[in-house]
Amino acid sequence: MAHDSELLMFQVGARVFASAVEDVIRIGHVRDVSPEELVEGTSLGNSFGGERGIVVADHANGTEATLVVDQVLGVRRVPAAEIRPLPAFAAAVLRTAAVAGLVLFDEVPTLLVDLPTLIRERRTAAA
Repeated sequence: MAHDSELLMFQVGARVFASAVEDVIRIGHVRDVSPEELVEGTSLGNSFGGERGIVVADHANGTEATLVVDQVLGVRRVPAAEIRPLPAFAAAVLRTAAVAGLVLFDEVPTLLVDLPTLIRERRTAAA
């Protein structure tokens, strides 16, 4: 039997996304974070001037990074059956590996984001 997943719901710009709760260390204000730890302008888009941040561990190098978001909407428990893989065509055309799949909330698809991969992609692009 498949288990439920806990997903963090957050907003960047006008779009709502979901991510696995276990990828998140904490939620905070961006004013409390040094500029070199902030991650903005990812493949999810740009924030409207977000003041919130999702702190994510980068296990590859033992550091933390803070993804700038507009809002953290909360945590939702989702049945495993509501989490779907990304359709092959979508996976082929997306320029990011950070989109791990889709979650259906009341039949509405929401992108499931792998936050550590998102952070690594942004830092690699910035280097």
